[in-house]
Amino acid sequence: MTSKFLSPDTRGHTPLWIVFWIYGVLASQVYFGSILYFYRALGTLTLGALLAGFILYTAWIMRSVWVNAFNVGNETYGHVARYLTVAWAVNAVLVSGFLFLGHIGMVSMPI
Repeated sequence: MTSKFLSPDTRGHTPLWIVFWIYGVLASQVYFGSILYFYRALGTLTLGALLAGFILYTAWIMRSVWVNAFNVGNETYGHVARYLTVAWAVNAVLVSGFLFLGHIGMVSMPI
């Protein structure tokens, strides 16, 4: 039996704060920060795979937040979490795309 704090689920049984702050914000920042840290040292295929994985992780988080949104005392937080997560997902896709294009030399990168 796995603790609900150690194993994220997408069936709507995990408290929103865990899904949003731990799996969504903290884990996403660590993952994306790692990509940025190694950005110049990575080959194009490796970078593409990592960015694709980041986008897939973001999609999984978006679904997880969506189904766990109302595991809170105030439903307003669930609505806010949903909107913020959708905005984050759009941003993640765009930034990942531009980072990849910058890596292959299609756009100039400031970093």
